[in-house]
Parts: sequence; C-alpha cells; structure tokens
Amino acid sequence: MNKEIKRNRPASTLIKEYIEKKKGRMSEARAELHRRFDYLDYSQQKKILVAHLKSSMSDRQWAYPRLLNYWDDSFMPIVKELWEEYHEERCSWSIIRYFPKDYIMEQFDTLSLVGRNYFHICLRFGGDDDFVIDKELLPLSDYLFVMYRIGKKISASEAMQILYSIAQEICGNTLEYDIDLRRSESRVESLYPERIRQISQAFYYITEMNIEKAINEFKEWSNKVSLDIEGDQEWINLQSSSLSDSDFNKKAYYVLIKVMMRNLPDLYKVPMPEIYKTPGILKLIDKLGLVCAKADKPSQDLPF
Repeated sequence: MNKEIKRNRPASTLIKEYIEKKKGRMSEARAELHRRFDYLDYSQQKKILVAHLKSSMSDRQWAYPRLLNYWDDSFMPIVKELWEEYHEERCSWSIIRYFPKDYIMEQFDTLSLVGRNYFHICLRFGGDDDFVIDKELLPLSDYLFVMYRIGKKISASEAMQILYSIAQEICGNTLEYDIDLRRSESRVESLYPERIRQISQAFYYITEMNIEKAINEFKEWSNKVSLDIEGDQEWINLQSSSLSDSDFNKKAYYVLIKVMMRNLPDLYKVPMPEIYKTPGILKLIDKLGLVCAKADKPSQDLPF
C-alpha cells in the first residue's frame, strides 16, 4: 500500500490564511510558515514578519528577534508604534540596533531600563563624543568589556579597582559564580585566581587594552595567591585525600576562594560567608546539588 505524500502548499496561500485568520486554518498555517520561514523568498519573509507584528503578543515575540537578521527600514514605522504602545523588551532590540540615535536618545529613559539595553546602547554610541557612559549603570565586567570594545583606555588604578572588586564580589557571593575548576573532568593540580572565569575574562580585556601597570600588578597578586595556596594546610591535606576528582575539585574551589579572600587588599576584604562557618553545610550543598552557576552573560551582541 502506497503511503500518501503530503505536499507543501504555496507559501502565498499559507500567508493569506494566516492574515485572514481562516477558521481551522490559521494555526496550521502559522506552524507551517514558522517551519519554512528561513527558506522562503525575502519578500515572503517580510510579509510574514509584518503579519506577526500585527497579530497577538506571542506572535510578536516570535517576530521580534528575527527582525535583527531580516531588517530593513520599512519595518521602522510598525516597530516604533509597537514600542510606544507596549514597551516590550524584544521590540527594543531592533530599535537599539537600527533606529537613529536621535530617537534612541528621545526614548532613552525608557529604553535603558529594559533588560541589558543600556549595555548595548553603550556599545553602539560609547565612542561618540557627546555620549557619556555612566559606569554606575553597568556591572563591572560589562563596563570593562564596553571600554575594551569601543577602544577607550582606562587608568591602571581603575583597572585594578575593577579586578579587585570582581574578586570581592565573587568571594562574598561565591555560590552564584561559575568556576571552571568545579566543572573540570580531571583533578586540578594548581589553583590561581584566573581559574575563575569572570576574573580571567576581566584580565583578558585589560591585557588587550595593554594597561601594563595593571597587568603587572595583577600578575603579582595572582602569584601571591598561588604561593599562599601552596602553603595552605587545607590544600596540602586535600592533595593527599582519596576523594573522587569531582569532590576534590569542589573542595579545591573553596580553598581558592578562602585564600583569595585573605589576600585581597584591606579595602576589598569581605566578611567570611556563613557557609564557611557552619559545620557540614558545604557537604550538604554538594549533596543536594544546591551550588548554582551564575548564568553566562549573553553574547556581547544583541540577543538572538
């Protein structure tokens, strides 16, 4: 018995059924248009995007990120209208990437408060003479990346302030951070601050900006931490333990945090987190899988 082959219907028919909200046909047409979208002619893709922007909230949410890749200025009027009516985060993405600077500055107070928009506004306009980056509105790692990306140098003292402050934040909120050694498949043999991804990333940007004094000072501090770890009794005992590689690395992570904390300059020292003071709590955290990793920063470009 021959199996019946379902043939594709013309995209123009599907678009018509979707736009006209044909009863019993619209949902099927939408699903098929989504499936075939990337392979259609641009003229049809534009019709689909406009139709979705004029439809329900869920359909608009589907269309917004695709505007980033399929943009032309003919979308500007409808996107402007939607933004001013709904102030939806995904709608703001194409505004920040494609709209004129004057409009973005006009809408700045609203746009900059949504998601990571201020970060992306800084990336787009940070190099302009008339745009002042407000450091207080950016996480330290984002500020450092922006300055690196737009080609603006910072002083060695500011660079070190940022590195120490990032280390301070990690030491004070250690369970929120994603530490490479905690996920290492094999037992780590050495510990140093750059094993913490956020610190390593920040140091990379400073190196790329060629801030020599800060580079040397950080290397000096990192070496000091490493030497202190080598003489730390907890680390010495840990190395002779029979723990599995995974459990070893988890405990090594806490040794690194502890020694980093005591080697921070006085201005950046933070109180020892309570988790270090409570017997058995670290074991319970590991057992229950409660150590959470701070979500990776989105790509340094606009989402999607």
